[in-house]
Amino acid sequence: MALLACQLDPTLRQGHFQVLACTPRADGLFDLLLDDSVLYAEGGGQPADRGWIGEVTIHDVRSGPHGPIHLAEGPVPLGTALVRVDWARRFDHMQQHSAQHLLTALALRQLGLRTVGFHLGEQASTIDLDGPLAEADRDRLTAWANEEIRADRAVRHRIACDEELATVRSRGLPEGHEGPVRVVEIDGLDLNTCGGTHIDRLGQLQVVHISRTERHKGGTRLSFLAGGRVLQALGASRERDRQLSERLSGPPERFVEAVERLQQDGRAQARRIEELEAELAQRLGAELALAQGPRHSHRTGFGLTTFAGIADAAGPQARLVLTGGAGETLFLVSGPDDWVKEVGPQVAHALGGRGGGRGGRFQGKAPALGAAEVEARLRGLLAQGGP
Repeated sequence: MALLACQLDPTLRQGHFQVLACTPRADGLFDLLLDDSVLYAEGGGQPADRGWIGEVTIHDVRSGPHGPIHLAEGPVPLGTALVRVDWARRFDHMQQHSAQHLLTALALRQLGLRTVGFHLGEQASTIDLDGPLAEADRDRLTAWANEEIRADRAVRHRIACDEELATVRSRGLPEGHEGPVRVVEIDGLDLNTCGGTHIDRLGQLQVVHISRTERHKGGTRLSFLAGGRVLQALGASRERDRQLSERLSGPPERFVEAVERLQQDGRAQARRIEELEAELAQRLGAELALAQGPRHSHRTGFGLTTFAGIADAAGPQARLVLTGGAGETLFLVSGPDDWVKEVGPQVAHALGGRGGGRGGRFQGKAPALGAAEVEARLRGLLAQGGP
């Protein structure tokens, strides 16, 4: 398997290569076969580069048996073509991938935790470790990484000799791999088999931040940001602070106090609403108890608990169909047991929902319906003198 030009020199931003074939696809795009490329083909947890061949945009690159295959927006004539890298995307990937090497090396050296997985995502990247990572160790790992960034160790890549392969940190070569093996070295810290793209010195990482950790398959998955992504996250955090300061009428250091106060107010209001709904349920139930025949009442925003309070106040002989809810249609049928057993399933069917119950109650849910639609669907069923 031949190495791409970007794997031999990841600082290359463009180069001239031979377009060997241009094949149209069913989706209107084109597969371009090149003899080599400065665009990285996806692999090892790192996404493929994007860029341009001439003025045609390249959306993806994958390795092929006869050379890299580029997914292009349009056709490209065969022969020599200029291939250019989307450098902003490439450099971001170089920072994230190099940060993974650094965190992986430190987790192994300082904590005895091996890396068993890596994924470079659009927003954040993840490393899977083979054991638990305590919160204190997460903070120490972050501190160690940023100490090494300040030390600005050199990061080098080269083709490994056979003698080195027995001592290099590696999760194994791809199945069927033949030919040279590329290694990436952080001077004095790590030596690893890798075909990805990396920065030249740790100082180019700028900063590393572990944003979260979670248990994963008996080990730990940590999410991290490096370099420009950390700066973007800080900018987004600053903008959130500004907006929250306006809404909470206070500086960031008072946010927790302000939110706790709002939560207390919200709980007090929720209790008062429950009390008022209970009072209203008593009044409505008393009114409905006086009705002759089946009675339907639709109350937007009411829940099944309030419906039960209305039915309790109306008494077991009142034949009621109560509907309402928010975001979905809730219903409760209450009355004599025989009547409920007959009417309850009919109400559920009429509203397009499902339900169940016993002891003079049948309740359930249906898709969201407006008050007029509910009334129309139940009008014939609950006509005066109905079942």
